[in-house]
Amino acid sequence: MPSRFQEFLSRLRGDAAAPDHPRFAAVLGLNRSLAAAKDRRTVLQLLLDEAVELFRAERGFLVEVGEDGAFSVSIARNLDREPIKSAAKKISSTIVKQCLETREGVFVEDAQEGELGAAQSVADMQLRSVLCIPLLAGDRCYGCLYLDHRFHSSVFRAEDLPWVQALADQGAIALRMYELLAIEERSKQAAIRESEELAAKLAARETEIEQLAGELDRDKLDHPYPAIVGRSPALVRFLRMLDRVATVDFAVMLVGESGCGKELAARAIHEYGRRSDGRFVPVNVAAISPSILESELFGHVQGAFTGADGDREGLIRHAAGGVLFLDEFTEMPLEMQVKLLRFLEDHRVRPVGSDQTHEVDLRIVTATNRDPQQAVADGVLREDLYYRLSAVTVTVPPLRERLQDLPTLVDSFLAAAAAERGGEPRRASGELIDALRRRSWPGNLRQLRNEVFRLDALAPGDVIDASLAAELASSQPARQSLQLRELEQWAIAEALKSTNGNKAEAARLLGISRRALYNKLDRQ
Repeated sequence: MPSRFQEFLSRLRGDAAAPDHPRFAAVLGLNRSLAAAKDRRTVLQLLLDEAVELFRAERGFLVEVGEDGAFSVSIARNLDREPIKSAAKKISSTIVKQCLETREGVFVEDAQEGELGAAQSVADMQLRSVLCIPLLAGDRCYGCLYLDHRFHSSVFRAEDLPWVQALADQGAIALRMYELLAIEERSKQAAIRESEELAAKLAARETEIEQLAGELDRDKLDHPYPAIVGRSPALVRFLRMLDRVATVDFAVMLVGESGCGKELAARAIHEYGRRSDGRFVPVNVAAISPSILESELFGHVQGAFTGADGDREGLIRHAAGGVLFLDEFTEMPLEMQVKLLRFLEDHRVRPVGSDQTHEVDLRIVTATNRDPQQAVADGVLREDLYYRLSAVTVTVPPLRERLQDLPTLVDSFLAAAAAERGGEPRRASGELIDALRRRSWPGNLRQLRNEVFRLDALAPGDVIDASLAAELASSQPARQSLQLRELEQWAIAEALKSTNGNKAEAARLLGISRRALYNKLDRQ
């Protein structure tokens, strides 16, 4: 018994005895050849060769229209699949112009008779059979597919027209596709050049500042950054970079490990930038379900979907005039990346369900704990979006690179803990600071802050010494020995176990998007 798939193929191929079967088979074969072709010229040459052979033409010409409206022959082939020399002189300009101007096909059984016979180009070439079909895609006419025969009339028949049109449509689609690829490549190269030029200017300025300053001194920074604590060389280098990017209104990408203070840096860029009078709107992309992310960013109108009981402005419009901070932007679905890229190009927002757009002027700052170039290589981040968002990339140093700041950070967190409980700040002993320095801190500042708050809550006196930290560590050896990635893997495994493997439900329990869960599972 033949399988259903075999039966389907049999129906698709049709009756081998049918008159149109050879052409149908040829078109299917051409589709496969076009899919395997590696460049634009090969695609168009295959298309033209098939048209010449399939419709018994003596010659074939693929005519393209340039941006200035002038047309030219890009490929010319004869029945033996050989190039035709001086091709521009061997087509009828009258027929081509008529085809391009009317955007309708020209079908002539004998060009020596009727109105076309009076055309000089038709007479000079003694054309007989001519078939010229426009290459249309969208609202553009890319040129025409021109077939002729100089020695026989009525070579082409009326029943040929749908098949020639099918090949012409394939040619138009190919030209449109390669046009879009060329536009994307130009945009990419322009973004790369812009990024490289900007990086060179920043590098030159950094060298100049280092030569003038002579040393890393926080007191010589342009801005105080009161929310960012420390004076270590790694931190001051980072703050000097913030000095350079804060006042210049272009996209900044903050790259750093989880918990190292990327949002503090983004807030500093807003505070000391030209848009400090506008809003600072933070968005944790990984925490928003992909199904509602477009509505959250672009807004929606009433009735756009179930539950849309009223109009929603959207976070992009809410941040107009200020700074939109997209945290963990590499977790954004690819289809949303396309829409964000379009907004970056034209600065216009169209709410979900609306046919109106709104122009929005804002600054975008992004952050990720992943290597963005690796995200591009993994296919989770569009390369063109990466170049748009990374006019300048700033690396936020992890805590292990600024352990010199640890005493100041601990005092700052103790003061914050005291403010929450409404009392005087406790002090950390030297032994406690030494013990904390020996920790690896995979969770960076966030982990240190949680640890200090915990010690403050459990400390019996005004001074917290190392014995309390050691006591807590010995009472919970397994948890203290775990690295952040191990904790994450354990939490994901428990969530999947409790939901019987339902990833959507597990993501809800973990408080993350389903896409973020898939990405974390891929990295395990």
